[in-house]
Order: sequence, then structure tokens, then C-alpha cells
Amino acid sequence: MFKDLFRSRALPLFSLVALACAGCSGAPENASPDAVEVELGDDGLTSTSGVERPVQFSSYVYQPLNASDAAVSAAIAKQVKTALGALRSPKIGLRDRAASNTMNPSKWTRETVSVVGASSPSAPVAPVAPAPQVQRVRFTYNDRAVVSRAYDRLSTSALTLLFGDYEQKADLVRASCSDDRTSATDSLWYHFSPELTSCRTLQAAEAKRLANERKALGPSLLKVGPEELSRVFMPLTMKLGAAAQGSVSASPEYDRLYGVGTSRSTVQVHSFFGVDADAASPDDALGREAVSFFRTMLRAMPGLRVVATQPFAMLLDVFVDGAKVDGVTYDKLTGWILAEEPFPTALGTDAARILAFRKQCLEKLTERAIDLSVPLTVSRNGQNGVAAERSLNIRFFYGYEDGTAEARQKAQWRYLEAFWHGDVFLYNGHSHFGHGPLEPTAYSSANFNDRYQLMLINSCLSFNYYHDDFFAMKPGGTKNLDKIVNGLPSSVRGSGAVTAALLKGLFDGKQSTYTTLLGSMQSAASSQMDALRLVDGELDNTFSQSKTPLTVVVRQASPM
Repeated sequence: MFKDLFRSRALPLFSLVALACAGCSGAPENASPDAVEVELGDDGLTSTSGVERPVQFSSYVYQPLNASDAAVSAAIAKQVKTALGALRSPKIGLRDRAASNTMNPSKWTRETVSVVGASSPSAPVAPVAPAPQVQRVRFTYNDRAVVSRAYDRLSTSALTLLFGDYEQKADLVRASCSDDRTSATDSLWYHFSPELTSCRTLQAAEAKRLANERKALGPSLLKVGPEELSRVFMPLTMKLGAAAQGSVSASPEYDRLYGVGTSRSTVQVHSFFGVDADAASPDDALGREAVSFFRTMLRAMPGLRVVATQPFAMLLDVFVDGAKVDGVTYDKLTGWILAEEPFPTALGTDAARILAFRKQCLEKLTERAIDLSVPLTVSRNGQNGVAAERSLNIRFFYGYEDGTAEARQKAQWRYLEAFWHGDVFLYNGHSHFGHGPLEPTAYSSANFNDRYQLMLINSCLSFNYYHDDFFAMKPGGTKNLDKIVNGLPSSVRGSGAVTAALLKGLFDGKQSTYTTLLGSMQSAASSQMDALRLVDGELDNTFSQSKTPLTVVVRQASPM
């Protein structure tokens, strides 16, 4: 899910550390000073603003004495999930989609604790009626994360999680600790913003009550009070291990992308743009980005031609009062949709008539597969100067991809076609908290072709939601798949230009490195919000423009 405006202000690092120190009385008792030991493998991630680092923190949950392993796992996953929201401000993106590394019961520490004492009347949430005894289950979370370079000299970061059944305390959390006070209860974990001043006040008050309760209980750690069982926050220190460096010279496999040395005649791009709220509205936030992408690509590649539409439509046939508007171009059509082009004089100045006309123009580009094509000439130096003719085909689709069972199913059909036939897969839209039509569980290895592909999933937290699973199911793994994903929430504003920047960079004939492509994407963004965009799967690529250069010429299409 995108955030149109990332409303939670990022605190300076010293404020985060100070907050951790202020809450030390509530920190888990089993925090370990040992070095972080997380297997990173033999590669890092390529990013212009972050690095891959192992991360680790220790915490615990309370459960009934007879709780099953499944119940404990669910409680752990529920707590860890809130880290995705809490780590947005310090700019750390976790990789483990389901906290799976914590789900081995043999690595948990279980202990029976007695519940004694009465709760404080100043508690903002009525404590639970405790059983005489409960079990405390301690766990350690290990992961690989993309971490802002602001932490390059640091080995720890403060982290506060939500604790226990926090959904029962939704009103409190939403009012003081959420960057969206209209958020649904089941998405509190995503909007959790412990750095907010109002939330820090709650944390400090809770830490004081917990300290008083701990003092009254005495030195035994096998006694807890109702305040502890009903706590809302879990302040921790997350340890950061040594960085695994990516590559500044890694490039897409351009020779394989163009099918050099094969009989392939086309390079197929599938570009998908989701809807924010209303696909029929020319002011839909994501719709505007789709239109911006469409216009940007036509401007960048004057040879691009619309060669097919499904369902069929004459895209440039628009009408005012039943009369066809003359001289319509794609630049005018998209400019009218975006209200950035003077409207036909026959419309007059009536706002309702202008809006209806903009909707008519948008309908041409909505819920319709639009195929664009431009011819290319590709040659590899040293191969006798033989030039291969290729056709770059771009399929553009803007429309609903979730919200109803039918929309979701149709979106999945479109994605299946792209996985099987495509060379480049572009998605720009909402992440649906990882459970939209792109959810990896809906697909398998049988759905992917066995040649090289490049994927961009330009949505919030796509590094966490849509990353490892696709590598696992793609035949050949990282050898045949490169992915560009976001470690943090990304802005809607400018996302169409960001997506277009990648596609332009891939096919401008320069054969740029990923570092250059990522820089172009960030420069195209209208928001300065850093999504910690990164590339993975690239370090086993072998193409080098300096060693085996390609010459790519984008030609003008024949008149239609």
C-alpha cells in the first residue's frame, strides 16, 4: 500500500536512542549482548540509499500454560508484525514476510510465572483478569534487512513494538500512536508510529507503572503483575550486524533481455497500474500516475505506436456535444485527463462539462490492454557487426486489481500472462498489506518462463511482501530473475514517473548499471521520501557494457 504523504515525522537518531533509554525498565530481560549472527549468504543488495544488514532482537509473549505451539507462533508473529510499522521512521525494511525465522519451538525459552498484585488505577487500559499462572515464551528474531545508510556507523537501533492483544486497545493506539487515525483495527500494525510525541508520552507513563510494579514484586523474575500482562508497548534494542555490500557495477542482463544470439524477435514488457479509489475519476491518485507513465513513455520514445487495444477502442476519438474533436493527439488526450492542457473551446468553462470530458478521455485508457510497439536494432560488437531486428512491445493496463473477487481474478490472469510471456514486469499500485492479487501464494514455478526476467514492484514494503517467494518459484532463481522492490512505504505522487524512468533507462541504448537506473528513478520522484528502493538477484549477472558492449538503436515505426 502506498502512502500519498508519509505523515509520521522521522525523529533524529538521538531522539530514538533517548527513547530506548527512557524505556529501559520495560525491556526484555533476556536481551543478549552477543554479536548478531545471521547468515547473509554470499551477496548483498544493490541500493543507492541503503545496505543489507543482519538484524536481531529478543522479546517475549505471554500465553496460557496449555497454549499450543501454533498459538505461541501466532502471538509471536502478531508482535513482530508491528515492527514493519515501527521501523518506517528509522528507515529499516525487514525481509522475513511471516517472521518465519522465529517459529521453531526448539529455540524458544518457556518459563512459568506467577501473577500477583493489583493493577494501577492510572492505567489507560483495564488490565486483563489474570490466571494465577501463565507461561512466558522468550524468542529471538533474526532477519536480513535493508537499512538506511544513516546507520552505517551504528550497531544498534531503538525499536518499540506493540505487545499482546493490542487490537483490543485499538482506540488508545489509534488516538496516540498511529499516523492514520482513521485506520482500521486490522491495519494498526502498519500505521503504528511509536516516535510520535503523544505515543512517547504513553510509553513513558507505562514504563513508570511497570517499574513501580516490578519494585513491589521484589527481585524474583518469576513473578509478574497485571500491569505487565496488560502492557501496550515493548521497547527493545535491535542489533545491526555488518553490512553485505551490493555492487555498483552490476547491470541488467541486457544481452539476454534483447535475446541476443536467439531467434526471438520481440522484447515484451507488461506494465500494470492499480487504482487508488475510483478508476472512473480523472483525479484518482494512482490513475493520474498511470496516465503520467503513458504520456512519459510516448514522449520519451517518439517511435512508439499503439498497435492494438483489448477491448477495442479508437483511443483518440473523443466528442463534445456529439461532435468529434479534431486534431487529438496522445499528448492532448493525457493532458486533458490531467487538466494540464487547454480544453476544446466548445466545452466552455462549465466545471461539470469539463469533468465529464476528462472522464470520457480517461475511459479510453481504463480497463483496457493497450499495446504499444517500436522497432529496435541490436548488435553486439565483435559478432561481425550483424544487427538483429527486435520489436519492443509494451502492454499498458490501468484498472482495478482488487476490491472484488472478479477484479482480483482478472488481475491474476493478467499477471499469469506476464509471468509466462513477459521479459519485463512492472507493477505500480497498492501492496494490499501483502495480500493482494500479487500475493506469491497464488502462483507457482509452473507459471513462470525459464528465461531471464526483470520485475519492478513499486509499492509499499514490497521487499517484505513480494520478494523471496518469487525468487524461490522462478526457474533458475536469481540467475533468471532480477527484482526491484521497496524496503519502505513509497509515495503515490510521482510513482508513474519513477516507473517510466526505469523503462526509459532500460531501453535508451546506454545499457546503464542498476546504480544509474536507481538514481534515475529517485530523481524522477516528485517526493523526497526515500523508499529504500533496492535490486536483488543482480550479483550473478554477467553482462558488462564495457567488456561486451551492445549497440541498441530505437528506430521510428513505419507510418500506420
